Amino acid sequence: MSTPYQTFKDIIHKYNATIEDESLKLPNIPLHGLRHTSATVLISEDVDVRTVSARLGHAQTSTTMNIYAHSLKESDKKAADKLDKLFNTQVQKQTVTK
Repeated sequence: MSTPYQTFKDIIHKYNATIEDESLKLPNIPLHGLRHTSATVLISEDVDVRTVSARLGHAQTSTTMNIYAHSLKESDKKAADKLDKLFNTQVQKQTVTK
């Protein structure tokens, strides 16, 4: 009888056996790693922390924020870059119309 962990490892192994290009092979991560990958991807795609926290089953968003602070910092940088671009575009438009 196989455990979910072993089944997951077998799936990765079987998939990787069909791939010749090493860069396209799946990493050998633990099953719990999918949870972290999911949360990190959602945060990087600007899904709000409350939604990510609920999907992870955290009672408090602060738990999610503490665990995924590195991803949230990157998301915050993207937000700052978007604002910077927006403000610079507005300043350029005002300069052109004067």
